[in-house]
Amino acid sequence: MLKLSPPRGSWLPCLLGLALPLSTRAAPPAPVALEEVTVTARHRPEAARDVPIALTVLDGEALAAAGLYRLQDIQERVPGLVVSGHNERFAGFGLRGFGATAYNDGLDPSVGTFIDGVYLGRQGMAFAELLDIERIEVLRGPQGTLFGKNTSAGAVNIVTRQPSFQTQAEAEARFGDYGTRQYRANLSGPVLDGVLAGRLSVFDSERDGLVENLEDGGNLNALNSQGVRGQLLWAPNEDFSLRLIGERGQQEQHGNVLLNSQYSRETRQRAAFNRYPLLPSDPYRREIRLNDPVSSETVQDGLSLETNWALNPDHRLTSITAYRDWRNRNDRDADGMALSVSQVDTDLDHHQFSQELRLSGAATAQLDYLVGLYYLRQQLDREIGVGFGDQAAAWFLGDRPELAAVGITGPEQIPGNLLGGAQQTFDGEQAGDSRAIFGQLSWRPVDPLELTAGLRYTAERKSAWISRQVSNLSPLGPDLISQVGGPLLRNVALGSDYYRRDSISENHLSGLLGLSYRLAPQVLGYASWSRGHKAGGINLEVIGPQVQSTYDAERATSLEVGLKNRFWGERASVDLAIYQTDVNDYQALTYSQPKDALTPPPRDNLLNVGKVRLRGVELDSLWRLHERLDLRLGLAWSDARYLDFANAPCAPGSSQVSCNLDGQRLYNAPEWSGTAGLDYRHPLDAGLEAFGALDHSFRDGAYATLEGGDGSWQPAFSLTHLRAGLRRVDGGWEVEGWVRNLFDTRRITAVYALLGVGDYGVLPGEPRTLGVTVRTRY
Repeated sequence: MLKLSPPRGSWLPCLLGLALPLSTRAAPPAPVALEEVTVTARHRPEAARDVPIALTVLDGEALAAAGLYRLQDIQERVPGLVVSGHNERFAGFGLRGFGATAYNDGLDPSVGTFIDGVYLGRQGMAFAELLDIERIEVLRGPQGTLFGKNTSAGAVNIVTRQPSFQTQAEAEARFGDYGTRQYRANLSGPVLDGVLAGRLSVFDSERDGLVENLEDGGNLNALNSQGVRGQLLWAPNEDFSLRLIGERGQQEQHGNVLLNSQYSRETRQRAAFNRYPLLPSDPYRREIRLNDPVSSETVQDGLSLETNWALNPDHRLTSITAYRDWRNRNDRDADGMALSVSQVDTDLDHHQFSQELRLSGAATAQLDYLVGLYYLRQQLDREIGVGFGDQAAAWFLGDRPELAAVGITGPEQIPGNLLGGAQQTFDGEQAGDSRAIFGQLSWRPVDPLELTAGLRYTAERKSAWISRQVSNLSPLGPDLISQVGGPLLRNVALGSDYYRRDSISENHLSGLLGLSYRLAPQVLGYASWSRGHKAGGINLEVIGPQVQSTYDAERATSLEVGLKNRFWGERASVDLAIYQTDVNDYQALTYSQPKDALTPPPRDNLLNVGKVRLRGVELDSLWRLHERLDLRLGLAWSDARYLDFANAPCAPGSSQVSCNLDGQRLYNAPEWSGTAGLDYRHPLDAGLEAFGALDHSFRDGAYATLEGGDGSWQPAFSLTHLRAGLRRVDGGWEVEGWVRNLFDTRRITAVYALLGVGDYGVLPGEPRTLGVTVRTRY
């Protein structure tokens, strides 16, 4: 298998070697400058090169041309961004080495995701396909003094295209291997001339399953999603506008399954006792054997109203009122085998209402300001049902050495009614309120210098309850194992009825101090200190005495220096950032080992890591090498380590109760990641143009779970995509052929700890896919 992963550290010398000669040679004749990139990261339109923040800006049209319609794909363009999770419920986003943990329903994200100014309370809400995007801004580091919801690791700001008063129409059809079929279209134009405009965007996407179920010959992990967004923009004059957005999205996954990457000793013993042939722990075979149905469906509805009112030329009032509803249904064969052990059905309903008010403008010619008020109300309702089959008892007892001592050598000797037919029902609800006042001042005492100060005060409250009810227990038989081992087995596997109620209340300050200085007309240097805060929370799982029911707030303190430079006749730009972030009480999740063989393992154990340190360097660059040729290069080096974690969980199979991880690397924190791309255009006769693009990304290996068990390692990988096509220069139509994952690279995109301690399931990335795309514009 050909792999293109570069040697460690080899990209930086290459980049510097390329940058130095280009920056010193004379510009070619008839230079063609890079396009100016405008962002609203600080809630005012400004050039990205003038913003003293480490950010990556992704153009929506370029993303659509590359077929990147999911945030899982966007990480290929943003070094240091990690998007993990095998479905919407288990989504996680990480920046600069921390934050990619979201497997517990009670855990808030460290990386805030916003769409048109609206915070998405669950990271799974951002796993929907992107539709009609203008740009995506990825801001690194705490951003609490700019955005309504505080963020400790960074923010992903998604901006959709607004209605236009000029008639526009676009359509796209995309076809490829494995039944890939995607249709997208949008239409925009005036409803009332000069006053009211509308926009309608739709998509329909489908792909066949990539995993074969050996039990029935069917295919699993198929994708099917649809979405629609409608907008109205009322602008009666230049000083006032209303933008109403309504949207609905639906995703279905037939057979959302994980493939085993590691079997624990207990699982192998149980399989041997039950005479069950385990499949090889090789996820790249894309084979599984299941006897129960598996499916996942997510529906999301959103409605928002944005009001912008220019009180006068120097002051603007903005209001964003939004409601979102997110519903996830998931049916899962929990044992992952063709045995009747357990089936899990999950229903999640998340509702949120948010209101943000911002006043911004210029107090004087030298002083800009932003002040805001924010309110967020969230509620999550959850119901999980677990059903046990008649082979459950034999499975859970299969690794017990005591069985042979009493003459039990096979599953047929263990009564199925010990667990068969039993039901566990987990009900729960969490409600939370977040209130904040935030603001930021930017002062320019002299023209090249800008000083920035920001402050945020947040009050948060959360309350939750969770219960477990056990039902449908069959009477125990008269045999010895039922009378002696039955009650103990039921206690370990099922537990007893359970109820817990918790609440937390917090108030905290966070802030920012920064300065920027224009070293030359095209060179901006900046330095900043910022403090981010993520509220504590409640563990929404049934827990044992060794697990805390709540966890503390996460606090991140970041120091950063950066340089943004345009040179070579405006044909090249390089952004460089160096940072250190210290995180106290980092919120993490693990699957800990049980205290003894008679204690069930804690699921989704939330805990606080004493201290974590993140250090790194980030480089983003764009090069217009020729009027027909563009080059994109990005690189991130991250040194993310535990500094205070002496009583950490140990890897499954360890003989120790706890392990000291001080100085060890964080999980889900690759050391190196990078991206590169070439775009070429060649004019032809009759108003036609040929084009091609080559994209490459790579990522170092890293453990995907805190405990770092065998099977949770995500190996390093690199991806290469290729596109080529023909289009009209005036944009009327475009046809292209494409290959994704050109070298059929094997990679793991998500890891999850399964039922047994030491058993891990993974989701392999998509194989090489070929296809064609047709677009038309009016």
